[in-house]
Formats: sequence, C-alpha cells, structure tokens
Amino acid sequence: MFLIAGVQPKTRRVNDHPQRCPACGLTQAYTTRVDHYLSLFFIPLIRVRRGEPFLLCEGCQRPVDVGRTTVQEVPLSGTSSVCVACKRVFDSSFNYCPHCGQRA
Repeated sequence: MFLIAGVQPKTRRVNDHPQRCPACGLTQAYTTRVDHYLSLFFIPLIRVRRGEPFLLCEGCQRPVDVGRTTVQEVPLSGTSSVCVACKRVFDSSFNYCPHCGQRA
C-alpha cells in the first residue's frame, strides 16, 4: 500500500471586481491570493497556510503588491495616444488600450 500526500499551492480570486492594472492599464486586474493546502492523492483537503492578497492582471500576467501600489496611485504621463484599433484616446504610458485591449 502506498500513500501520496503533500502540500500544494492553489490560487484563489478574492473578489470578482476587476481593477485597472498599474503595469499595462487594462481593467483585468483581480485581487487574488495563493493558499497552500494539504492534499491527499492530489485532492486539496485542509488549508495549512493562507496567502497575502495581491493584484494579478490577467492581461499581462504581472502580480502587483496591493500594499505598495494601489490602482489609484498609477502615475500618468500626461500625454495621450490614439488606439489604432478603436481610435479612442488614452494615456501613452499604457502598454495596452484600456478600451479595447489592443497593444499600443
């Protein structure tokens, strides 16, 4: 008889309200955390450690520490660009258009 057990991480979304990503400017950043679970035969059973919440953008896949940089503290360059796809104006410091998601 053998037993397969261990501790594995599981990423959980804390809320379903998207926020603007400080890195790329898309409204696809969600507050998430990584919890660690004791698992038996690869089935998570008991949470052994609760992770700290952080902002994770689904667009650029960059994690942002919520305690250090909040969405409201994103510096804007003051100059604007026009999106080639949707023709809307946005801040030129963004890597992606916040309206349609097209790469700038």
